[in-house]
Amino acid sequence: MIPLMTTRSVRIPDDIDARLVAFAESKHISVNSALVQAVEEMMTRDAQADAVTAAADEVFARRQELFERLADA
Repeated sequence: MIPLMTTRSVRIPDDIDARLVAFAESKHISVNSALVQAVEEMMTRDAQADAVTAAADEVFARRQELFERLADA
């Protein structure tokens, strides 16, 4: 089954576009594929960062008393 696609216009500064085109050519992929991969990677990293932050917040909340005692020591 072919995935649904949306067409979007994006304004990109000329210098970034030139780097994007060069990058895509060096990887033998289309500019569109390079953009899709970059967006997917960005969203994955952001989700991972959110998960790490949530885990750290949970640990801090569970161990708050211990951290406060260590700070007073």
